[in-house]
Amino acid sequence: MAALAYRHDDRRNAARQSDLFAEDQPVSVARELPMRSAAGLGERRFTAWRGRSGRRYVASVFALGDEHALGFTDAVLLAVSADRRILAARDSGPFGIEAALTRWQQAVAQAGASEIHVHLLAEDGISRRAALLDLMPEV
Repeated sequence: MAALAYRHDDRRNAARQSDLFAEDQPVSVARELPMRSAAGLGERRFTAWRGRSGRRYVASVFALGDEHALGFTDAVLLAVSADRRILAARDSGPFGIEAALTRWQQAVAQAGASEIHVHLLAEDGISRRAALLDLMPEV
């Protein structure tokens, strides 16, 4: 029985390692890698980003004006341009402070954003901060 549990853990560790290092090693800028599993959907609802570290982040895709994009709490928000670049990134916060998020949405619209991608899989503040640092454009 212990051998089965050991093999199971090995697969999980291998999956984590492949998530970190498959496809690409660290890069200088985050880039979008559309999900093959979502290619058959009629609309583009999900995508994935590869951070500078090589980590992969799955995100839901929303039009810039879609109010639902700002309704999530404890999420990583990415403002994405039509040419598929991250223009800005932020943590939505634990309370989803509407006024601050609306100002951010207006600012990224003026900067040329056409979509907001929402990454919901970061489990805590430390994970969200790490994702932000990995995906945020360098200035």
